[in-house]
Amino acid sequence: MGELKRLLRYLGPYRKDLLIGALLVVVETCFELVIPVLMADLIDVGVANQDIDYVLHKGGQMGICALCALVTGLLYARFAARASYGWGAQVRRAQFAQVQRYSFANLDHFDAASLVTRMTTDVTVLQNAINGGFRPLVRSPIMLVMGVGLSFWMNARLAVIFIVCAPILGAILFCIVRKVAPMYGKLQKAVDRLNNVVQENLTAIRAVKAFVRGEAEEERFQVVNSRLADTSKETFRWAVLNLPSLQLTMYTAIVLIMWFGGNMILDGDLLVGDLTGFLSYVFQVMNSMMMLSNVFLLLTRSLASVHRITQVLEEQPQITSPQDAVTQVADGSVDFEGVSFKYHADAQEYALSQVDLQSRRGRLWAFWAAPARPRAPWYSSFPAFTTPPKELSGWAAGTCGSMISTPCGTR
Repeated sequence: MGELKRLLRYLGPYRKDLLIGALLVVVETCFELVIPVLMADLIDVGVANQDIDYVLHKGGQMGICALCALVTGLLYARFAARASYGWGAQVRRAQFAQVQRYSFANLDHFDAASLVTRMTTDVTVLQNAINGGFRPLVRSPIMLVMGVGLSFWMNARLAVIFIVCAPILGAILFCIVRKVAPMYGKLQKAVDRLNNVVQENLTAIRAVKAFVRGEAEEERFQVVNSRLADTSKETFRWAVLNLPSLQLTMYTAIVLIMWFGGNMILDGDLLVGDLTGFLSYVFQVMNSMMMLSNVFLLLTRSLASVHRITQVLEEQPQITSPQDAVTQVADGSVDFEGVSFKYHADAQEYALSQVDLQSRRGRLWAFWAAPARPRAPWYSSFPAFTTPPKELSGWAAGTCGSMISTPCGTR
């Protein structure tokens, strides 16, 4: 949850929209909870006494409550969409800015396809969790608590059925979430592998066609695509058990309430209107529990995406600028005196060592090497993508590369 709290900091100006959306959900829920009480009075008083004025009065109140619930629901959708997609944009921007600070050593920790997935699919999962899951996350606990409370107020004997059904629903939800939670992480990794194969194929498409490797690439894609399909089937095969299990429990509770409530009506201990209103609360409470279970599944998948995004944001760039570093070159000239270079700070030997070179403004340099030998150390170190050369530790990251144009060609 600490990782989720860190990402929530990027809400920024959209935090206000999220709070307004939560308030609108509370108001909408209150309006919906009043309707069953009005309906019970309409049946027990208006219909029983054939009082048309009373029926129209209570019916008008129910219509006003329904209209107010509709308006607050529409307003919530507006604020929730703005908060979720705005937050997603902020998270993507933060990831992209962090990747721009990476060195080659940092990029070795992530595949390019994985970074693309983390900035697109994983962020979309978080957006959907807010846009589709925030409303039931706020609404369901309120509906559950107030619905159970009002049902006890209407008839405490029938409300005991809730006490029996609630632990059963909780146990079902716990088992499903516990089984599905680790599968979402595997699902996202399968998406990474699929994107990696597609990216490699598109990058080297000319070589694939030149060497007639199309069928081999199709087989590679089929392998990763089949793994993704199998992982998705295994994950959602367990996730979809949520709805039928909860519906079985809900309709079992309704049958029991109808059975015991009907007997109470025959004995004169319960009015028809009270049973009708009570059934309305049953549907509301059970639906709130189903929505809450769906929210838990969304959060379970979202936490896997949160972890993957946080890995990108917490990766510390291995190239940093020292205090009072050189940030500008006066005339574009750079002198190398005894400069050494290695790709990684922990490497035992330098790729280049004790290099002396004077580069004046406007001068062109060409570096020649055998095809199998590296010539990249010279120009790849300039843009601050790798470990800075020795003896240049007083320079700010990227300063040297910003003054030198480094095209590369082969012949």
